Amino acid sequence: MSKADKVIETIDDGDFSKVDNLIQDSLREDDDQTLFSLAETLMSRGLSVQAKTIYEHLLSIYPTEGQILSRLAEIAVSDGDSDKALDYISQITPDSPAYAENLLVSADIYQSQGLYEVSEQKLLTGIREYPDEEVFKFALAEVYFDENKFSKALTYYDMLLDMDIKNYSGISIVLRKASSLAGDGQYEAAISEYEKLNALELNEDAQFQLGFLYNQVKNYNKSITTLENLLDTNHDYPTAYPILAEDYLNIKKNSDAFKYAQLGLNINELDDRLYQIAFDAGQVEDAKQAIDIIEKGIRTVDDPMPLIIKLSDYYVTKGQFKANLDLLSSRDVSNTPKLVWNLAKSEYETDDVTDAQENILLVLDDFKDNLDYLSDLIEILRSTGNNAALKAALKLYLKQDPDNENMQDLLDQIS
Repeated sequence: MSKADKVIETIDDGDFSKVDNLIQDSLREDDDQTLFSLAETLMSRGLSVQAKTIYEHLLSIYPTEGQILSRLAEIAVSDGDSDKALDYISQITPDSPAYAENLLVSADIYQSQGLYEVSEQKLLTGIREYPDEEVFKFALAEVYFDENKFSKALTYYDMLLDMDIKNYSGISIVLRKASSLAGDGQYEAAISEYEKLNALELNEDAQFQLGFLYNQVKNYNKSITTLENLLDTNHDYPTAYPILAEDYLNIKKNSDAFKYAQLGLNINELDDRLYQIAFDAGQVEDAKQAIDIIEKGIRTVDDPMPLIIKLSDYYVTKGQFKANLDLLSSRDVSNTPKLVWNLAKSEYETDDVTDAQENILLVLDDFKDNLDYLSDLIEILRSTGNNAALKAALKLYLKQDPDNENMQDLLDQIS
């Protein structure tokens, strides 16, 4: 029995305490081919530290041997030493039998460093030099996928599927193609690919993506079915709740929308979209509870401004101008034109005409093409007697709605 065999036998027996000493015995007594085979076996079992010892010994004997250099590069990558890995790789010449592996390892290193263009060039070289090796096509597709260059990724995933390769290294090519189509905005085509997946391939993330795609093409019932099936399996899948709640909102099942928005908030109370959906749906179901929920959201989320705008719009629409003033009283709304407009309208409706005029004029440039805004502006300016500004506002209104007789009559009166 060779010392190399003794190393493997000892490992099989689970006695790792003697492995390092037995490897040293093997280095002294076994021939180089036996040593290389031992190193390969150790690598395959995940014992890269012990394999490295043997490869380094062999490299001292065969300093230009590509396979040894490539294996040491792989180990350096796993150790996080990219510079050392590239040093090994650079020594492998194009005429080496290990050159294909060199291209793959170097592409992986450059990709890990964010140098996608360099990685891409290495893999394109591999495709040219080794056209029958599907690994290069797969690796390049993955580079493009990671870069969100989905149309390019699709080219190579399609090549693999044309070769009847549906899975590679444990990755579903059909799923990758579906995800790429979705990322490229080809929603209908993506749905078609997702629907081809078997139950094993249609994992939780794929189910969510399919549900999202149904939502995007407004097939809300299928989206609901898909996402509810997902939540039956894993009710802690947080991103499913806002899509599902929105689906129910879109088909006007407010009670279900309200329910799922609340369930989602129990899992993720920082999701401002869930607060908005809960508020929209809850206005019909329980207006007071809906307001309580959005007020909690305003206190909780990182950027509450969208929720403040939604609640402010609600108060103005419902004529609750005092409530809107209370909402905005302690907030800096100067950088949010919609809130400045809402503030001005609420001030006017509560007889604070001077402040109303000042604030509504602040956002003229933002809303000069909005007829609702111009109507409010005209109403406020009429009450202040500011005829010069009123005349200008009427002209802006009539420019967009020239057939409005009431506005034309008002302009004639003050001209």
